[in-house]
Amino acid sequence: MKFILLAIILTLSACTQKIEPAFENVEYPTSFIQQGSSELDISWWNSFASDELSQLVSQGLQDNLSLKARDLRLKSSAINAKIAGAELYPTLNLNANTSTDFENFGDVDTASLGLSSSWELDLWGGIAANENKTYWNHQEQLALYRGRANLVAGNISNAWLGLISEQEKQIVLAGQFQRTHDALKVISRRFAMGKNSVTNIWQQQKLLKSIEVLQSKNYADLYIYQQTLALWLGVPTNNVNTRTLPPLPLLPELPKMGVPVEVLKYRPDIEQSFAKIKAAHEQLAMAISNQYPRITLKANYSTSKNSVKDLFDDWTGNLIASLAMPLFDSGERKSRVEQRKLELKALLIDYQQVWLEAIASVNQVLINEAQLLKITINLAEQLDLAQRTEKLTVIKYLNGKTNYLNLLKAQESILSLERQSIDANKKVIINRVLLYRELSHGDFSMSKHATTKNNDIPGKQS
Repeated sequence: MKFILLAIILTLSACTQKIEPAFENVEYPTSFIQQGSSELDISWWNSFASDELSQLVSQGLQDNLSLKARDLRLKSSAINAKIAGAELYPTLNLNANTSTDFENFGDVDTASLGLSSSWELDLWGGIAANENKTYWNHQEQLALYRGRANLVAGNISNAWLGLISEQEKQIVLAGQFQRTHDALKVISRRFAMGKNSVTNIWQQQKLLKSIEVLQSKNYADLYIYQQTLALWLGVPTNNVNTRTLPPLPLLPELPKMGVPVEVLKYRPDIEQSFAKIKAAHEQLAMAISNQYPRITLKANYSTSKNSVKDLFDDWTGNLIASLAMPLFDSGERKSRVEQRKLELKALLIDYQQVWLEAIASVNQVLINEAQLLKITINLAEQLDLAQRTEKLTVIKYLNGKTNYLNLLKAQESILSLERQSIDANKKVIINRVLLYRELSHGDFSMSKHATTKNNDIPGKQS
């Protein structure tokens, strides 16, 4: 009988399958549409050469509440991996009980003491697959954590840049208000001398009121950026220092990005997608193992007596081997395997899509930067021309050689271009923040966690 059972087990083990994920070959681009020359700092915000920004980002990575919550979930998933691994080893339990009658409470009628152990043999790798699955679930949580850390750093940088931009705009609007107010005084004097119409005064007052509206909006935007910065730092809004900040930093040199499949393989979204594939692969292995018998070994060593003093006199033990083998389940286990295979194939396709989207996102940011730089240069040239036009128009107006409408147009043009230039410079810097985020793996958090071992690029066509 022993030989028959052994033959059955060996036959079934020969039928087990080790399904490896089958990645289709995908031809990835060999380079991005642009390449820089500077080295990309892992802590990419240091590229802006601002001690204040570096301090804020470090504070956010340490104190941001959503990142703290994500860190706790990450630690919880690591514990899940330990729990799953414990199933590979035997359990040992101590059992003890006594009984007594209510009438003779305190007198022991019977007492027992024993040790019991149970161990399921992992013949088909199902338990090991479950352990591996929890490991890759942990790696998925790690990728989410790193993605969140990158998001925190990016939003803190954007809020800080927004504050600087609005403070610069506040100064510009104050200057615009003063210049427009001085012009109103000149126009009023000319009206008193009978050299222009009262409508000129009204038009100038209207222009002054429009600047006041922009100043009110600027004040609201300043508070919004302050509140946003406080949110990502995990502190109350009034704790954010609103003193005058330095000007917008200069745009750093474009970083050297290298080959897309090398620089992007540690991106959090790509590593998350990869971890999902590995977890699904282990789920498939578990589904396959569920089709085959389970062998469990149980051992018991105990003693039982009518009195405590005789309890340790005699001990008995036994060893039980049990076999549970599925015979008929209406095809449920087989269908479960097919379902897991389909889910795995879908995740493989998703993984390839994530790769293509990641490369496309970087290229799109590079295209945007080139266009935004052209806009800033164009606006600077327009502003220079508008300033020269305004100076000449003022002289002509004071000499009575042009009408007020031309002066008003010159004023409105220069006021608008000054504000547009500030917004354009901010967009260029924020677009660079987005580029750094697209290239970053997010592994710069305060907590030190293991990184996913994703050194090979599945589906890469060589």
